[in-house]
Amino acid sequence: MCGIFCSILLDNKRNIQNLSNELKMFLENRGPDAHDELLLNHTAGNILFSGFVLWQQGDNVQTQPVCKNEFVILFNGDLFNIEKPVSMSDTSWLADKIGECNSDEEIITLLRFLEGPHCLIIYDKRSQAIYFSRDVLGRNSLIIERSQDSLNLISTSYHNENGQLCSIELPPLGLYRLNVNDLSTCELYPWQINNEYSLQLIEALDRAMVWKTIIKGNILPTWLINQNPIFDYNFYRYAYTDECKIKLFDNLTCETQIKLAIDNLHELLCMSIAPRVTKTPPFCRICLKQRDVNSVCKHAKVCILFSGGIDCTILALLAHKYIPEDEPIELINVAFQRFSAPSTCEDIWNVPDRQTSLISVNELKRLCPHRRWNILNVNVTRCELSQMLSTHIKHLIYPLRTILDESLGCAFWFASHSEESTSRVALLGSGADELFGGYTRHRNSYKRCQGDESNRQRAVQNELDLDWQRIPARNLARDDRVIADNGKTARCPFIEENLIAYLRSLKSYQKCCFSFPEGVGDKLLLRLYGYTLGLRNVPFLKKRAIQFGSRIANKKNNASNFSDYL
Repeated sequence: MCGIFCSILLDNKRNIQNLSNELKMFLENRGPDAHDELLLNHTAGNILFSGFVLWQQGDNVQTQPVCKNEFVILFNGDLFNIEKPVSMSDTSWLADKIGECNSDEEIITLLRFLEGPHCLIIYDKRSQAIYFSRDVLGRNSLIIERSQDSLNLISTSYHNENGQLCSIELPPLGLYRLNVNDLSTCELYPWQINNEYSLQLIEALDRAMVWKTIIKGNILPTWLINQNPIFDYNFYRYAYTDECKIKLFDNLTCETQIKLAIDNLHELLCMSIAPRVTKTPPFCRICLKQRDVNSVCKHAKVCILFSGGIDCTILALLAHKYIPEDEPIELINVAFQRFSAPSTCEDIWNVPDRQTSLISVNELKRLCPHRRWNILNVNVTRCELSQMLSTHIKHLIYPLRTILDESLGCAFWFASHSEESTSRVALLGSGADELFGGYTRHRNSYKRCQGDESNRQRAVQNELDLDWQRIPARNLARDDRVIADNGKTARCPFIEENLIAYLRSLKSYQKCCFSFPEGVGDKLLLRLYGYTLGLRNVPFLKKRAIQFGSRIANKKNNASNFSDYL
């Protein structure tokens, strides 16, 4: 994961100031392997480009910014669908392609084809126009900041309380095009047809940036085109009794159509996870610092943020399939000191997610007996939490401000900060609840609907559709910022273009079934998939939000309220 920064100044009489020490530190944390800068003049002022690189692809580190013909390029991310030599980085490949573009249409055609988490900033010196975007799923962070005579685009910011900058996460709605000499209007080529939610995000952006967004033609990446459903099974046609969960799962996984749906899920999830665990240098965090390219590193290069739930346990099983067996895989579990005083010292850290992780680790050991699983238990006292939140983590969560952002941001930061960890890639189960129907609100939409069965299922489908619309603007950028601060690239195999297209083609009743109890009917298709992989206890564990499973959050607090720290 890289740290990219672009600052546009509308003032010919002065130059952009150097990065502050605080901001430079946060960007270097994201990209510790290389750094470069470029300052250019334009008609009304100047522009500073700064890139901090975390080396993940190619034989050598590609410094940034990259200059190709009349373009200056800053790129942060991974492209998983391009054909290129293994020795070549994504940044180099993309810069070459951008350098060949001669129009907006050619840039749009290029972006329509790209798949993978990324943010992109392109400056065309000929037209003095800057293009910027986040991928359609909003997996990587890009913050946009505005002052009276300047505009910043930046991976992560620094919360300065002097109030001179207005900062928001850039809505991942498409490709933005801005004339650097006139910040009063901005063109937007949307990824897809705008809906009510995206129009609200555009209005908020216009207010914050004090400009008018002009909507242009839709880009419509090919994978976004709706697919026709290919199955006609319905989980609600099957009866459930408490005594027969195993028998129910045996019967369901033998049904031809359900088995085919699971086979498709397996193929697509494997295609997602394979490059996410293999496209990384053959060195761990420690060996890379020593720069001994002739040595063979056998330390862990991949970790899984591991609560023990069905999502992360499946990721662990599939990662095992593609990582050399003589390399360990890290399972990082985080626990926070309980609010109430425990009876013994050991009970301080005996939080629900710690208990669940022990069950899941035993299953992994049974199914993968020759794999070395490095179990890293991270224990955080309330004092440590308060100190790091107030001095450091709050800047990473910024510009978000809620108690929920605080809880989740801190949980992921402390997990990825584990001092014992050698990995540079962190796998997250993010997106599984939204795509498979794992939230309580999905169950409530079914239970509280007053209509017949078709009305209830339509209510669930509507709730899943809302989650799909909100995925890009919810929490992925925040998680990217807090995890990348520890020199790790966050990769989310469930949030992958082709997998999402497939799951979106399934009806709600083909992914979840809320006539079944919690721990069975929610994310039912995913639970059945885990069952076919050999898991026998994990598929029946109830979902627990990380803020409660790790005990970082106080249930008495309203998650949507503003945090006192942020």
